[in-house]
Amino acid sequence: REERGGATPRVKPDARAHRSASRIQKAFKRYKLDREKVRRNREERGFIGEDKTSWSFTVKVVGLVLTWYTLSTALTVFNKVIYGAEHGKFPAPLLVTGSGMLLQFFLCRVFFIGYHLFVHKRTFGDAFRSSNPNMNTEEDAETSWLIWGKRYAPVSFMTGLDYGASNLSFVYITVSFYTMCKSSSPLFLLLFAFLLRLEQPSFQLTGIMGVIMSGVMMSVFGEVKFHAFGFFLVMLAAFLSGWRWGYVQLLLQKGSWFGKGKSLKNSVITLYNMTPLMSGIVLFFSFIIERPWTLIGKSAYFSSFGDFMLTSGFILFSGTVAFVMVLAEFVLVGETSAVTFTVAGSLKELLTVFAGVVIFGDKISAVNGAGLGILIIGVVLYNRYKLKKLKEQKSDTTKELELQNLDDLEDQNLLDESVQPSSDPVFSLYDDEFEEDENGI
Repeated sequence: REERGGATPRVKPDARAHRSASRIQKAFKRYKLDREKVRRNREERGFIGEDKTSWSFTVKVVGLVLTWYTLSTALTVFNKVIYGAEHGKFPAPLLVTGSGMLLQFFLCRVFFIGYHLFVHKRTFGDAFRSSNPNMNTEEDAETSWLIWGKRYAPVSFMTGLDYGASNLSFVYITVSFYTMCKSSSPLFLLLFAFLLRLEQPSFQLTGIMGVIMSGVMMSVFGEVKFHAFGFFLVMLAAFLSGWRWGYVQLLLQKGSWFGKGKSLKNSVITLYNMTPLMSGIVLFFSFIIERPWTLIGKSAYFSSFGDFMLTSGFILFSGTVAFVMVLAEFVLVGETSAVTFTVAGSLKELLTVFAGVVIFGDKISAVNGAGLGILIIGVVLYNRYKLKKLKEQKSDTTKELELQNLDDLEDQNLLDESVQPSSDPVFSLYDDEFEEDENGI
C-alpha cells in the first residue's frame, strides 16, 4: 500500500498497544493465582478426594468394615449374655434401644469436647462452649428449627419408624419370616439411590442386588407363619431402611454445610441431629408395646434399686458401643456408598450364620446352604462391578487432568516475561514495524 509522496512509513507500536499487552499479562497472572488458591482450598476441604482404587483407601474401608463387624458381633454377644434366658429375657428391648439413642446424643457433645481439647489444644471451658456439633460445620452457626426440619427430620423419622415397625412385627411373625422380608431392603435402597442420583441406573447392578437378596432369603428359609399386619410392618421397615440409608449418604456426601473429607466429624454432627427424634419415636413405641412402668418391682432387671442401677450400667455400656458402631457405619457410607454398606451388611449376615454353625452347632438345610452360596456369588459380582466403575471414574479423572495440564501450558505461554512476536503480523503487538492505514490507526 502506498501514500502520496512515496512508500508507506514504518513506525514502532504505540504506547496503547504496550499497555494493552501488559494488562493482558497481569490479568492472566491474577487468573493463574486465583485458580491455584481455589485448587488448594478444594484439596484442604476434601473436594479433590483420594484415589478409591488405591491400597490406602482399600485398607481404610476394610478397617471400617472390620470395626463395624467386630462391634456389631460384640454387641450381639453382650446382649445375649446379659439379657438372655440365663438372667431372664429382657422384657423391654425397645426401651434399651431408645435409651441408647438418647445416650448417643450426649456422646456426640463429649466427642467434640475431646476434639477441641486434644486437637485444638483449648481449655476445658472453651472446649465445652464449642461442644455443640452444629457449631463445627462450615456454617459455624446454630441450626435453626426450620433448617433442622429440612435436613435431618425426614431421616430421623424414617430411622425411628424403621426400628419401631421392625420390633413390633416380631409380635406377629417369626424371626425367619422377618429376615426373609427385610432382605428386600437392598432393592428399595437401590431404587432410592437411582431416584436421588447416588447411583447410575444399571440393569447389571439391579440384577446383582437381586442375586444378593435371593441368597439372603434362601439362607434363612424355613417354616414361616404368615400374618398380614406383621407382613405390612416388616415391609414398611424394609422400605424405610432403604430410604434412610440413601438419605444418610445424601447428607454425608452432598451436604454443603459439611467440610469435605471430614467423614468422622460429619458423621458425629449427623448423628447428633438425628438422635433426639429417633429416640423419641422408639421410646413412644416402647411405651405403647412394652409398658415399661409396669416392670418396676416385677422384672428381675428392676426388682430392686441395685438391679435397676446394674441394668442402667448395662444400657450405658451397650449404648456407648452402639455409638462407636453407628459412627463406623456412617463413615463407611460417607466414604463409599449406601449400596456398598448394604452389601457388606449381607456379608455380615453370612458370617453370622457361619459362626452359628461352627461355634454353636446350628443346623442348616440344603436350601440354606445354597442360599449362602448364592449370596457369596452376589457379593463377588458386586465387588467386580464396583471395581470396574471405580477404574472408569479414575480414567475419566485422568483425562480431565490431562486437559487441565494443557490449559496450564497455554496459560504459561501467556505468562512469559517476554511475549514472543506472533508469526501472524495481523495479531502481533510487538512487530518492529507495522503499516498504518489511511486514518493512522
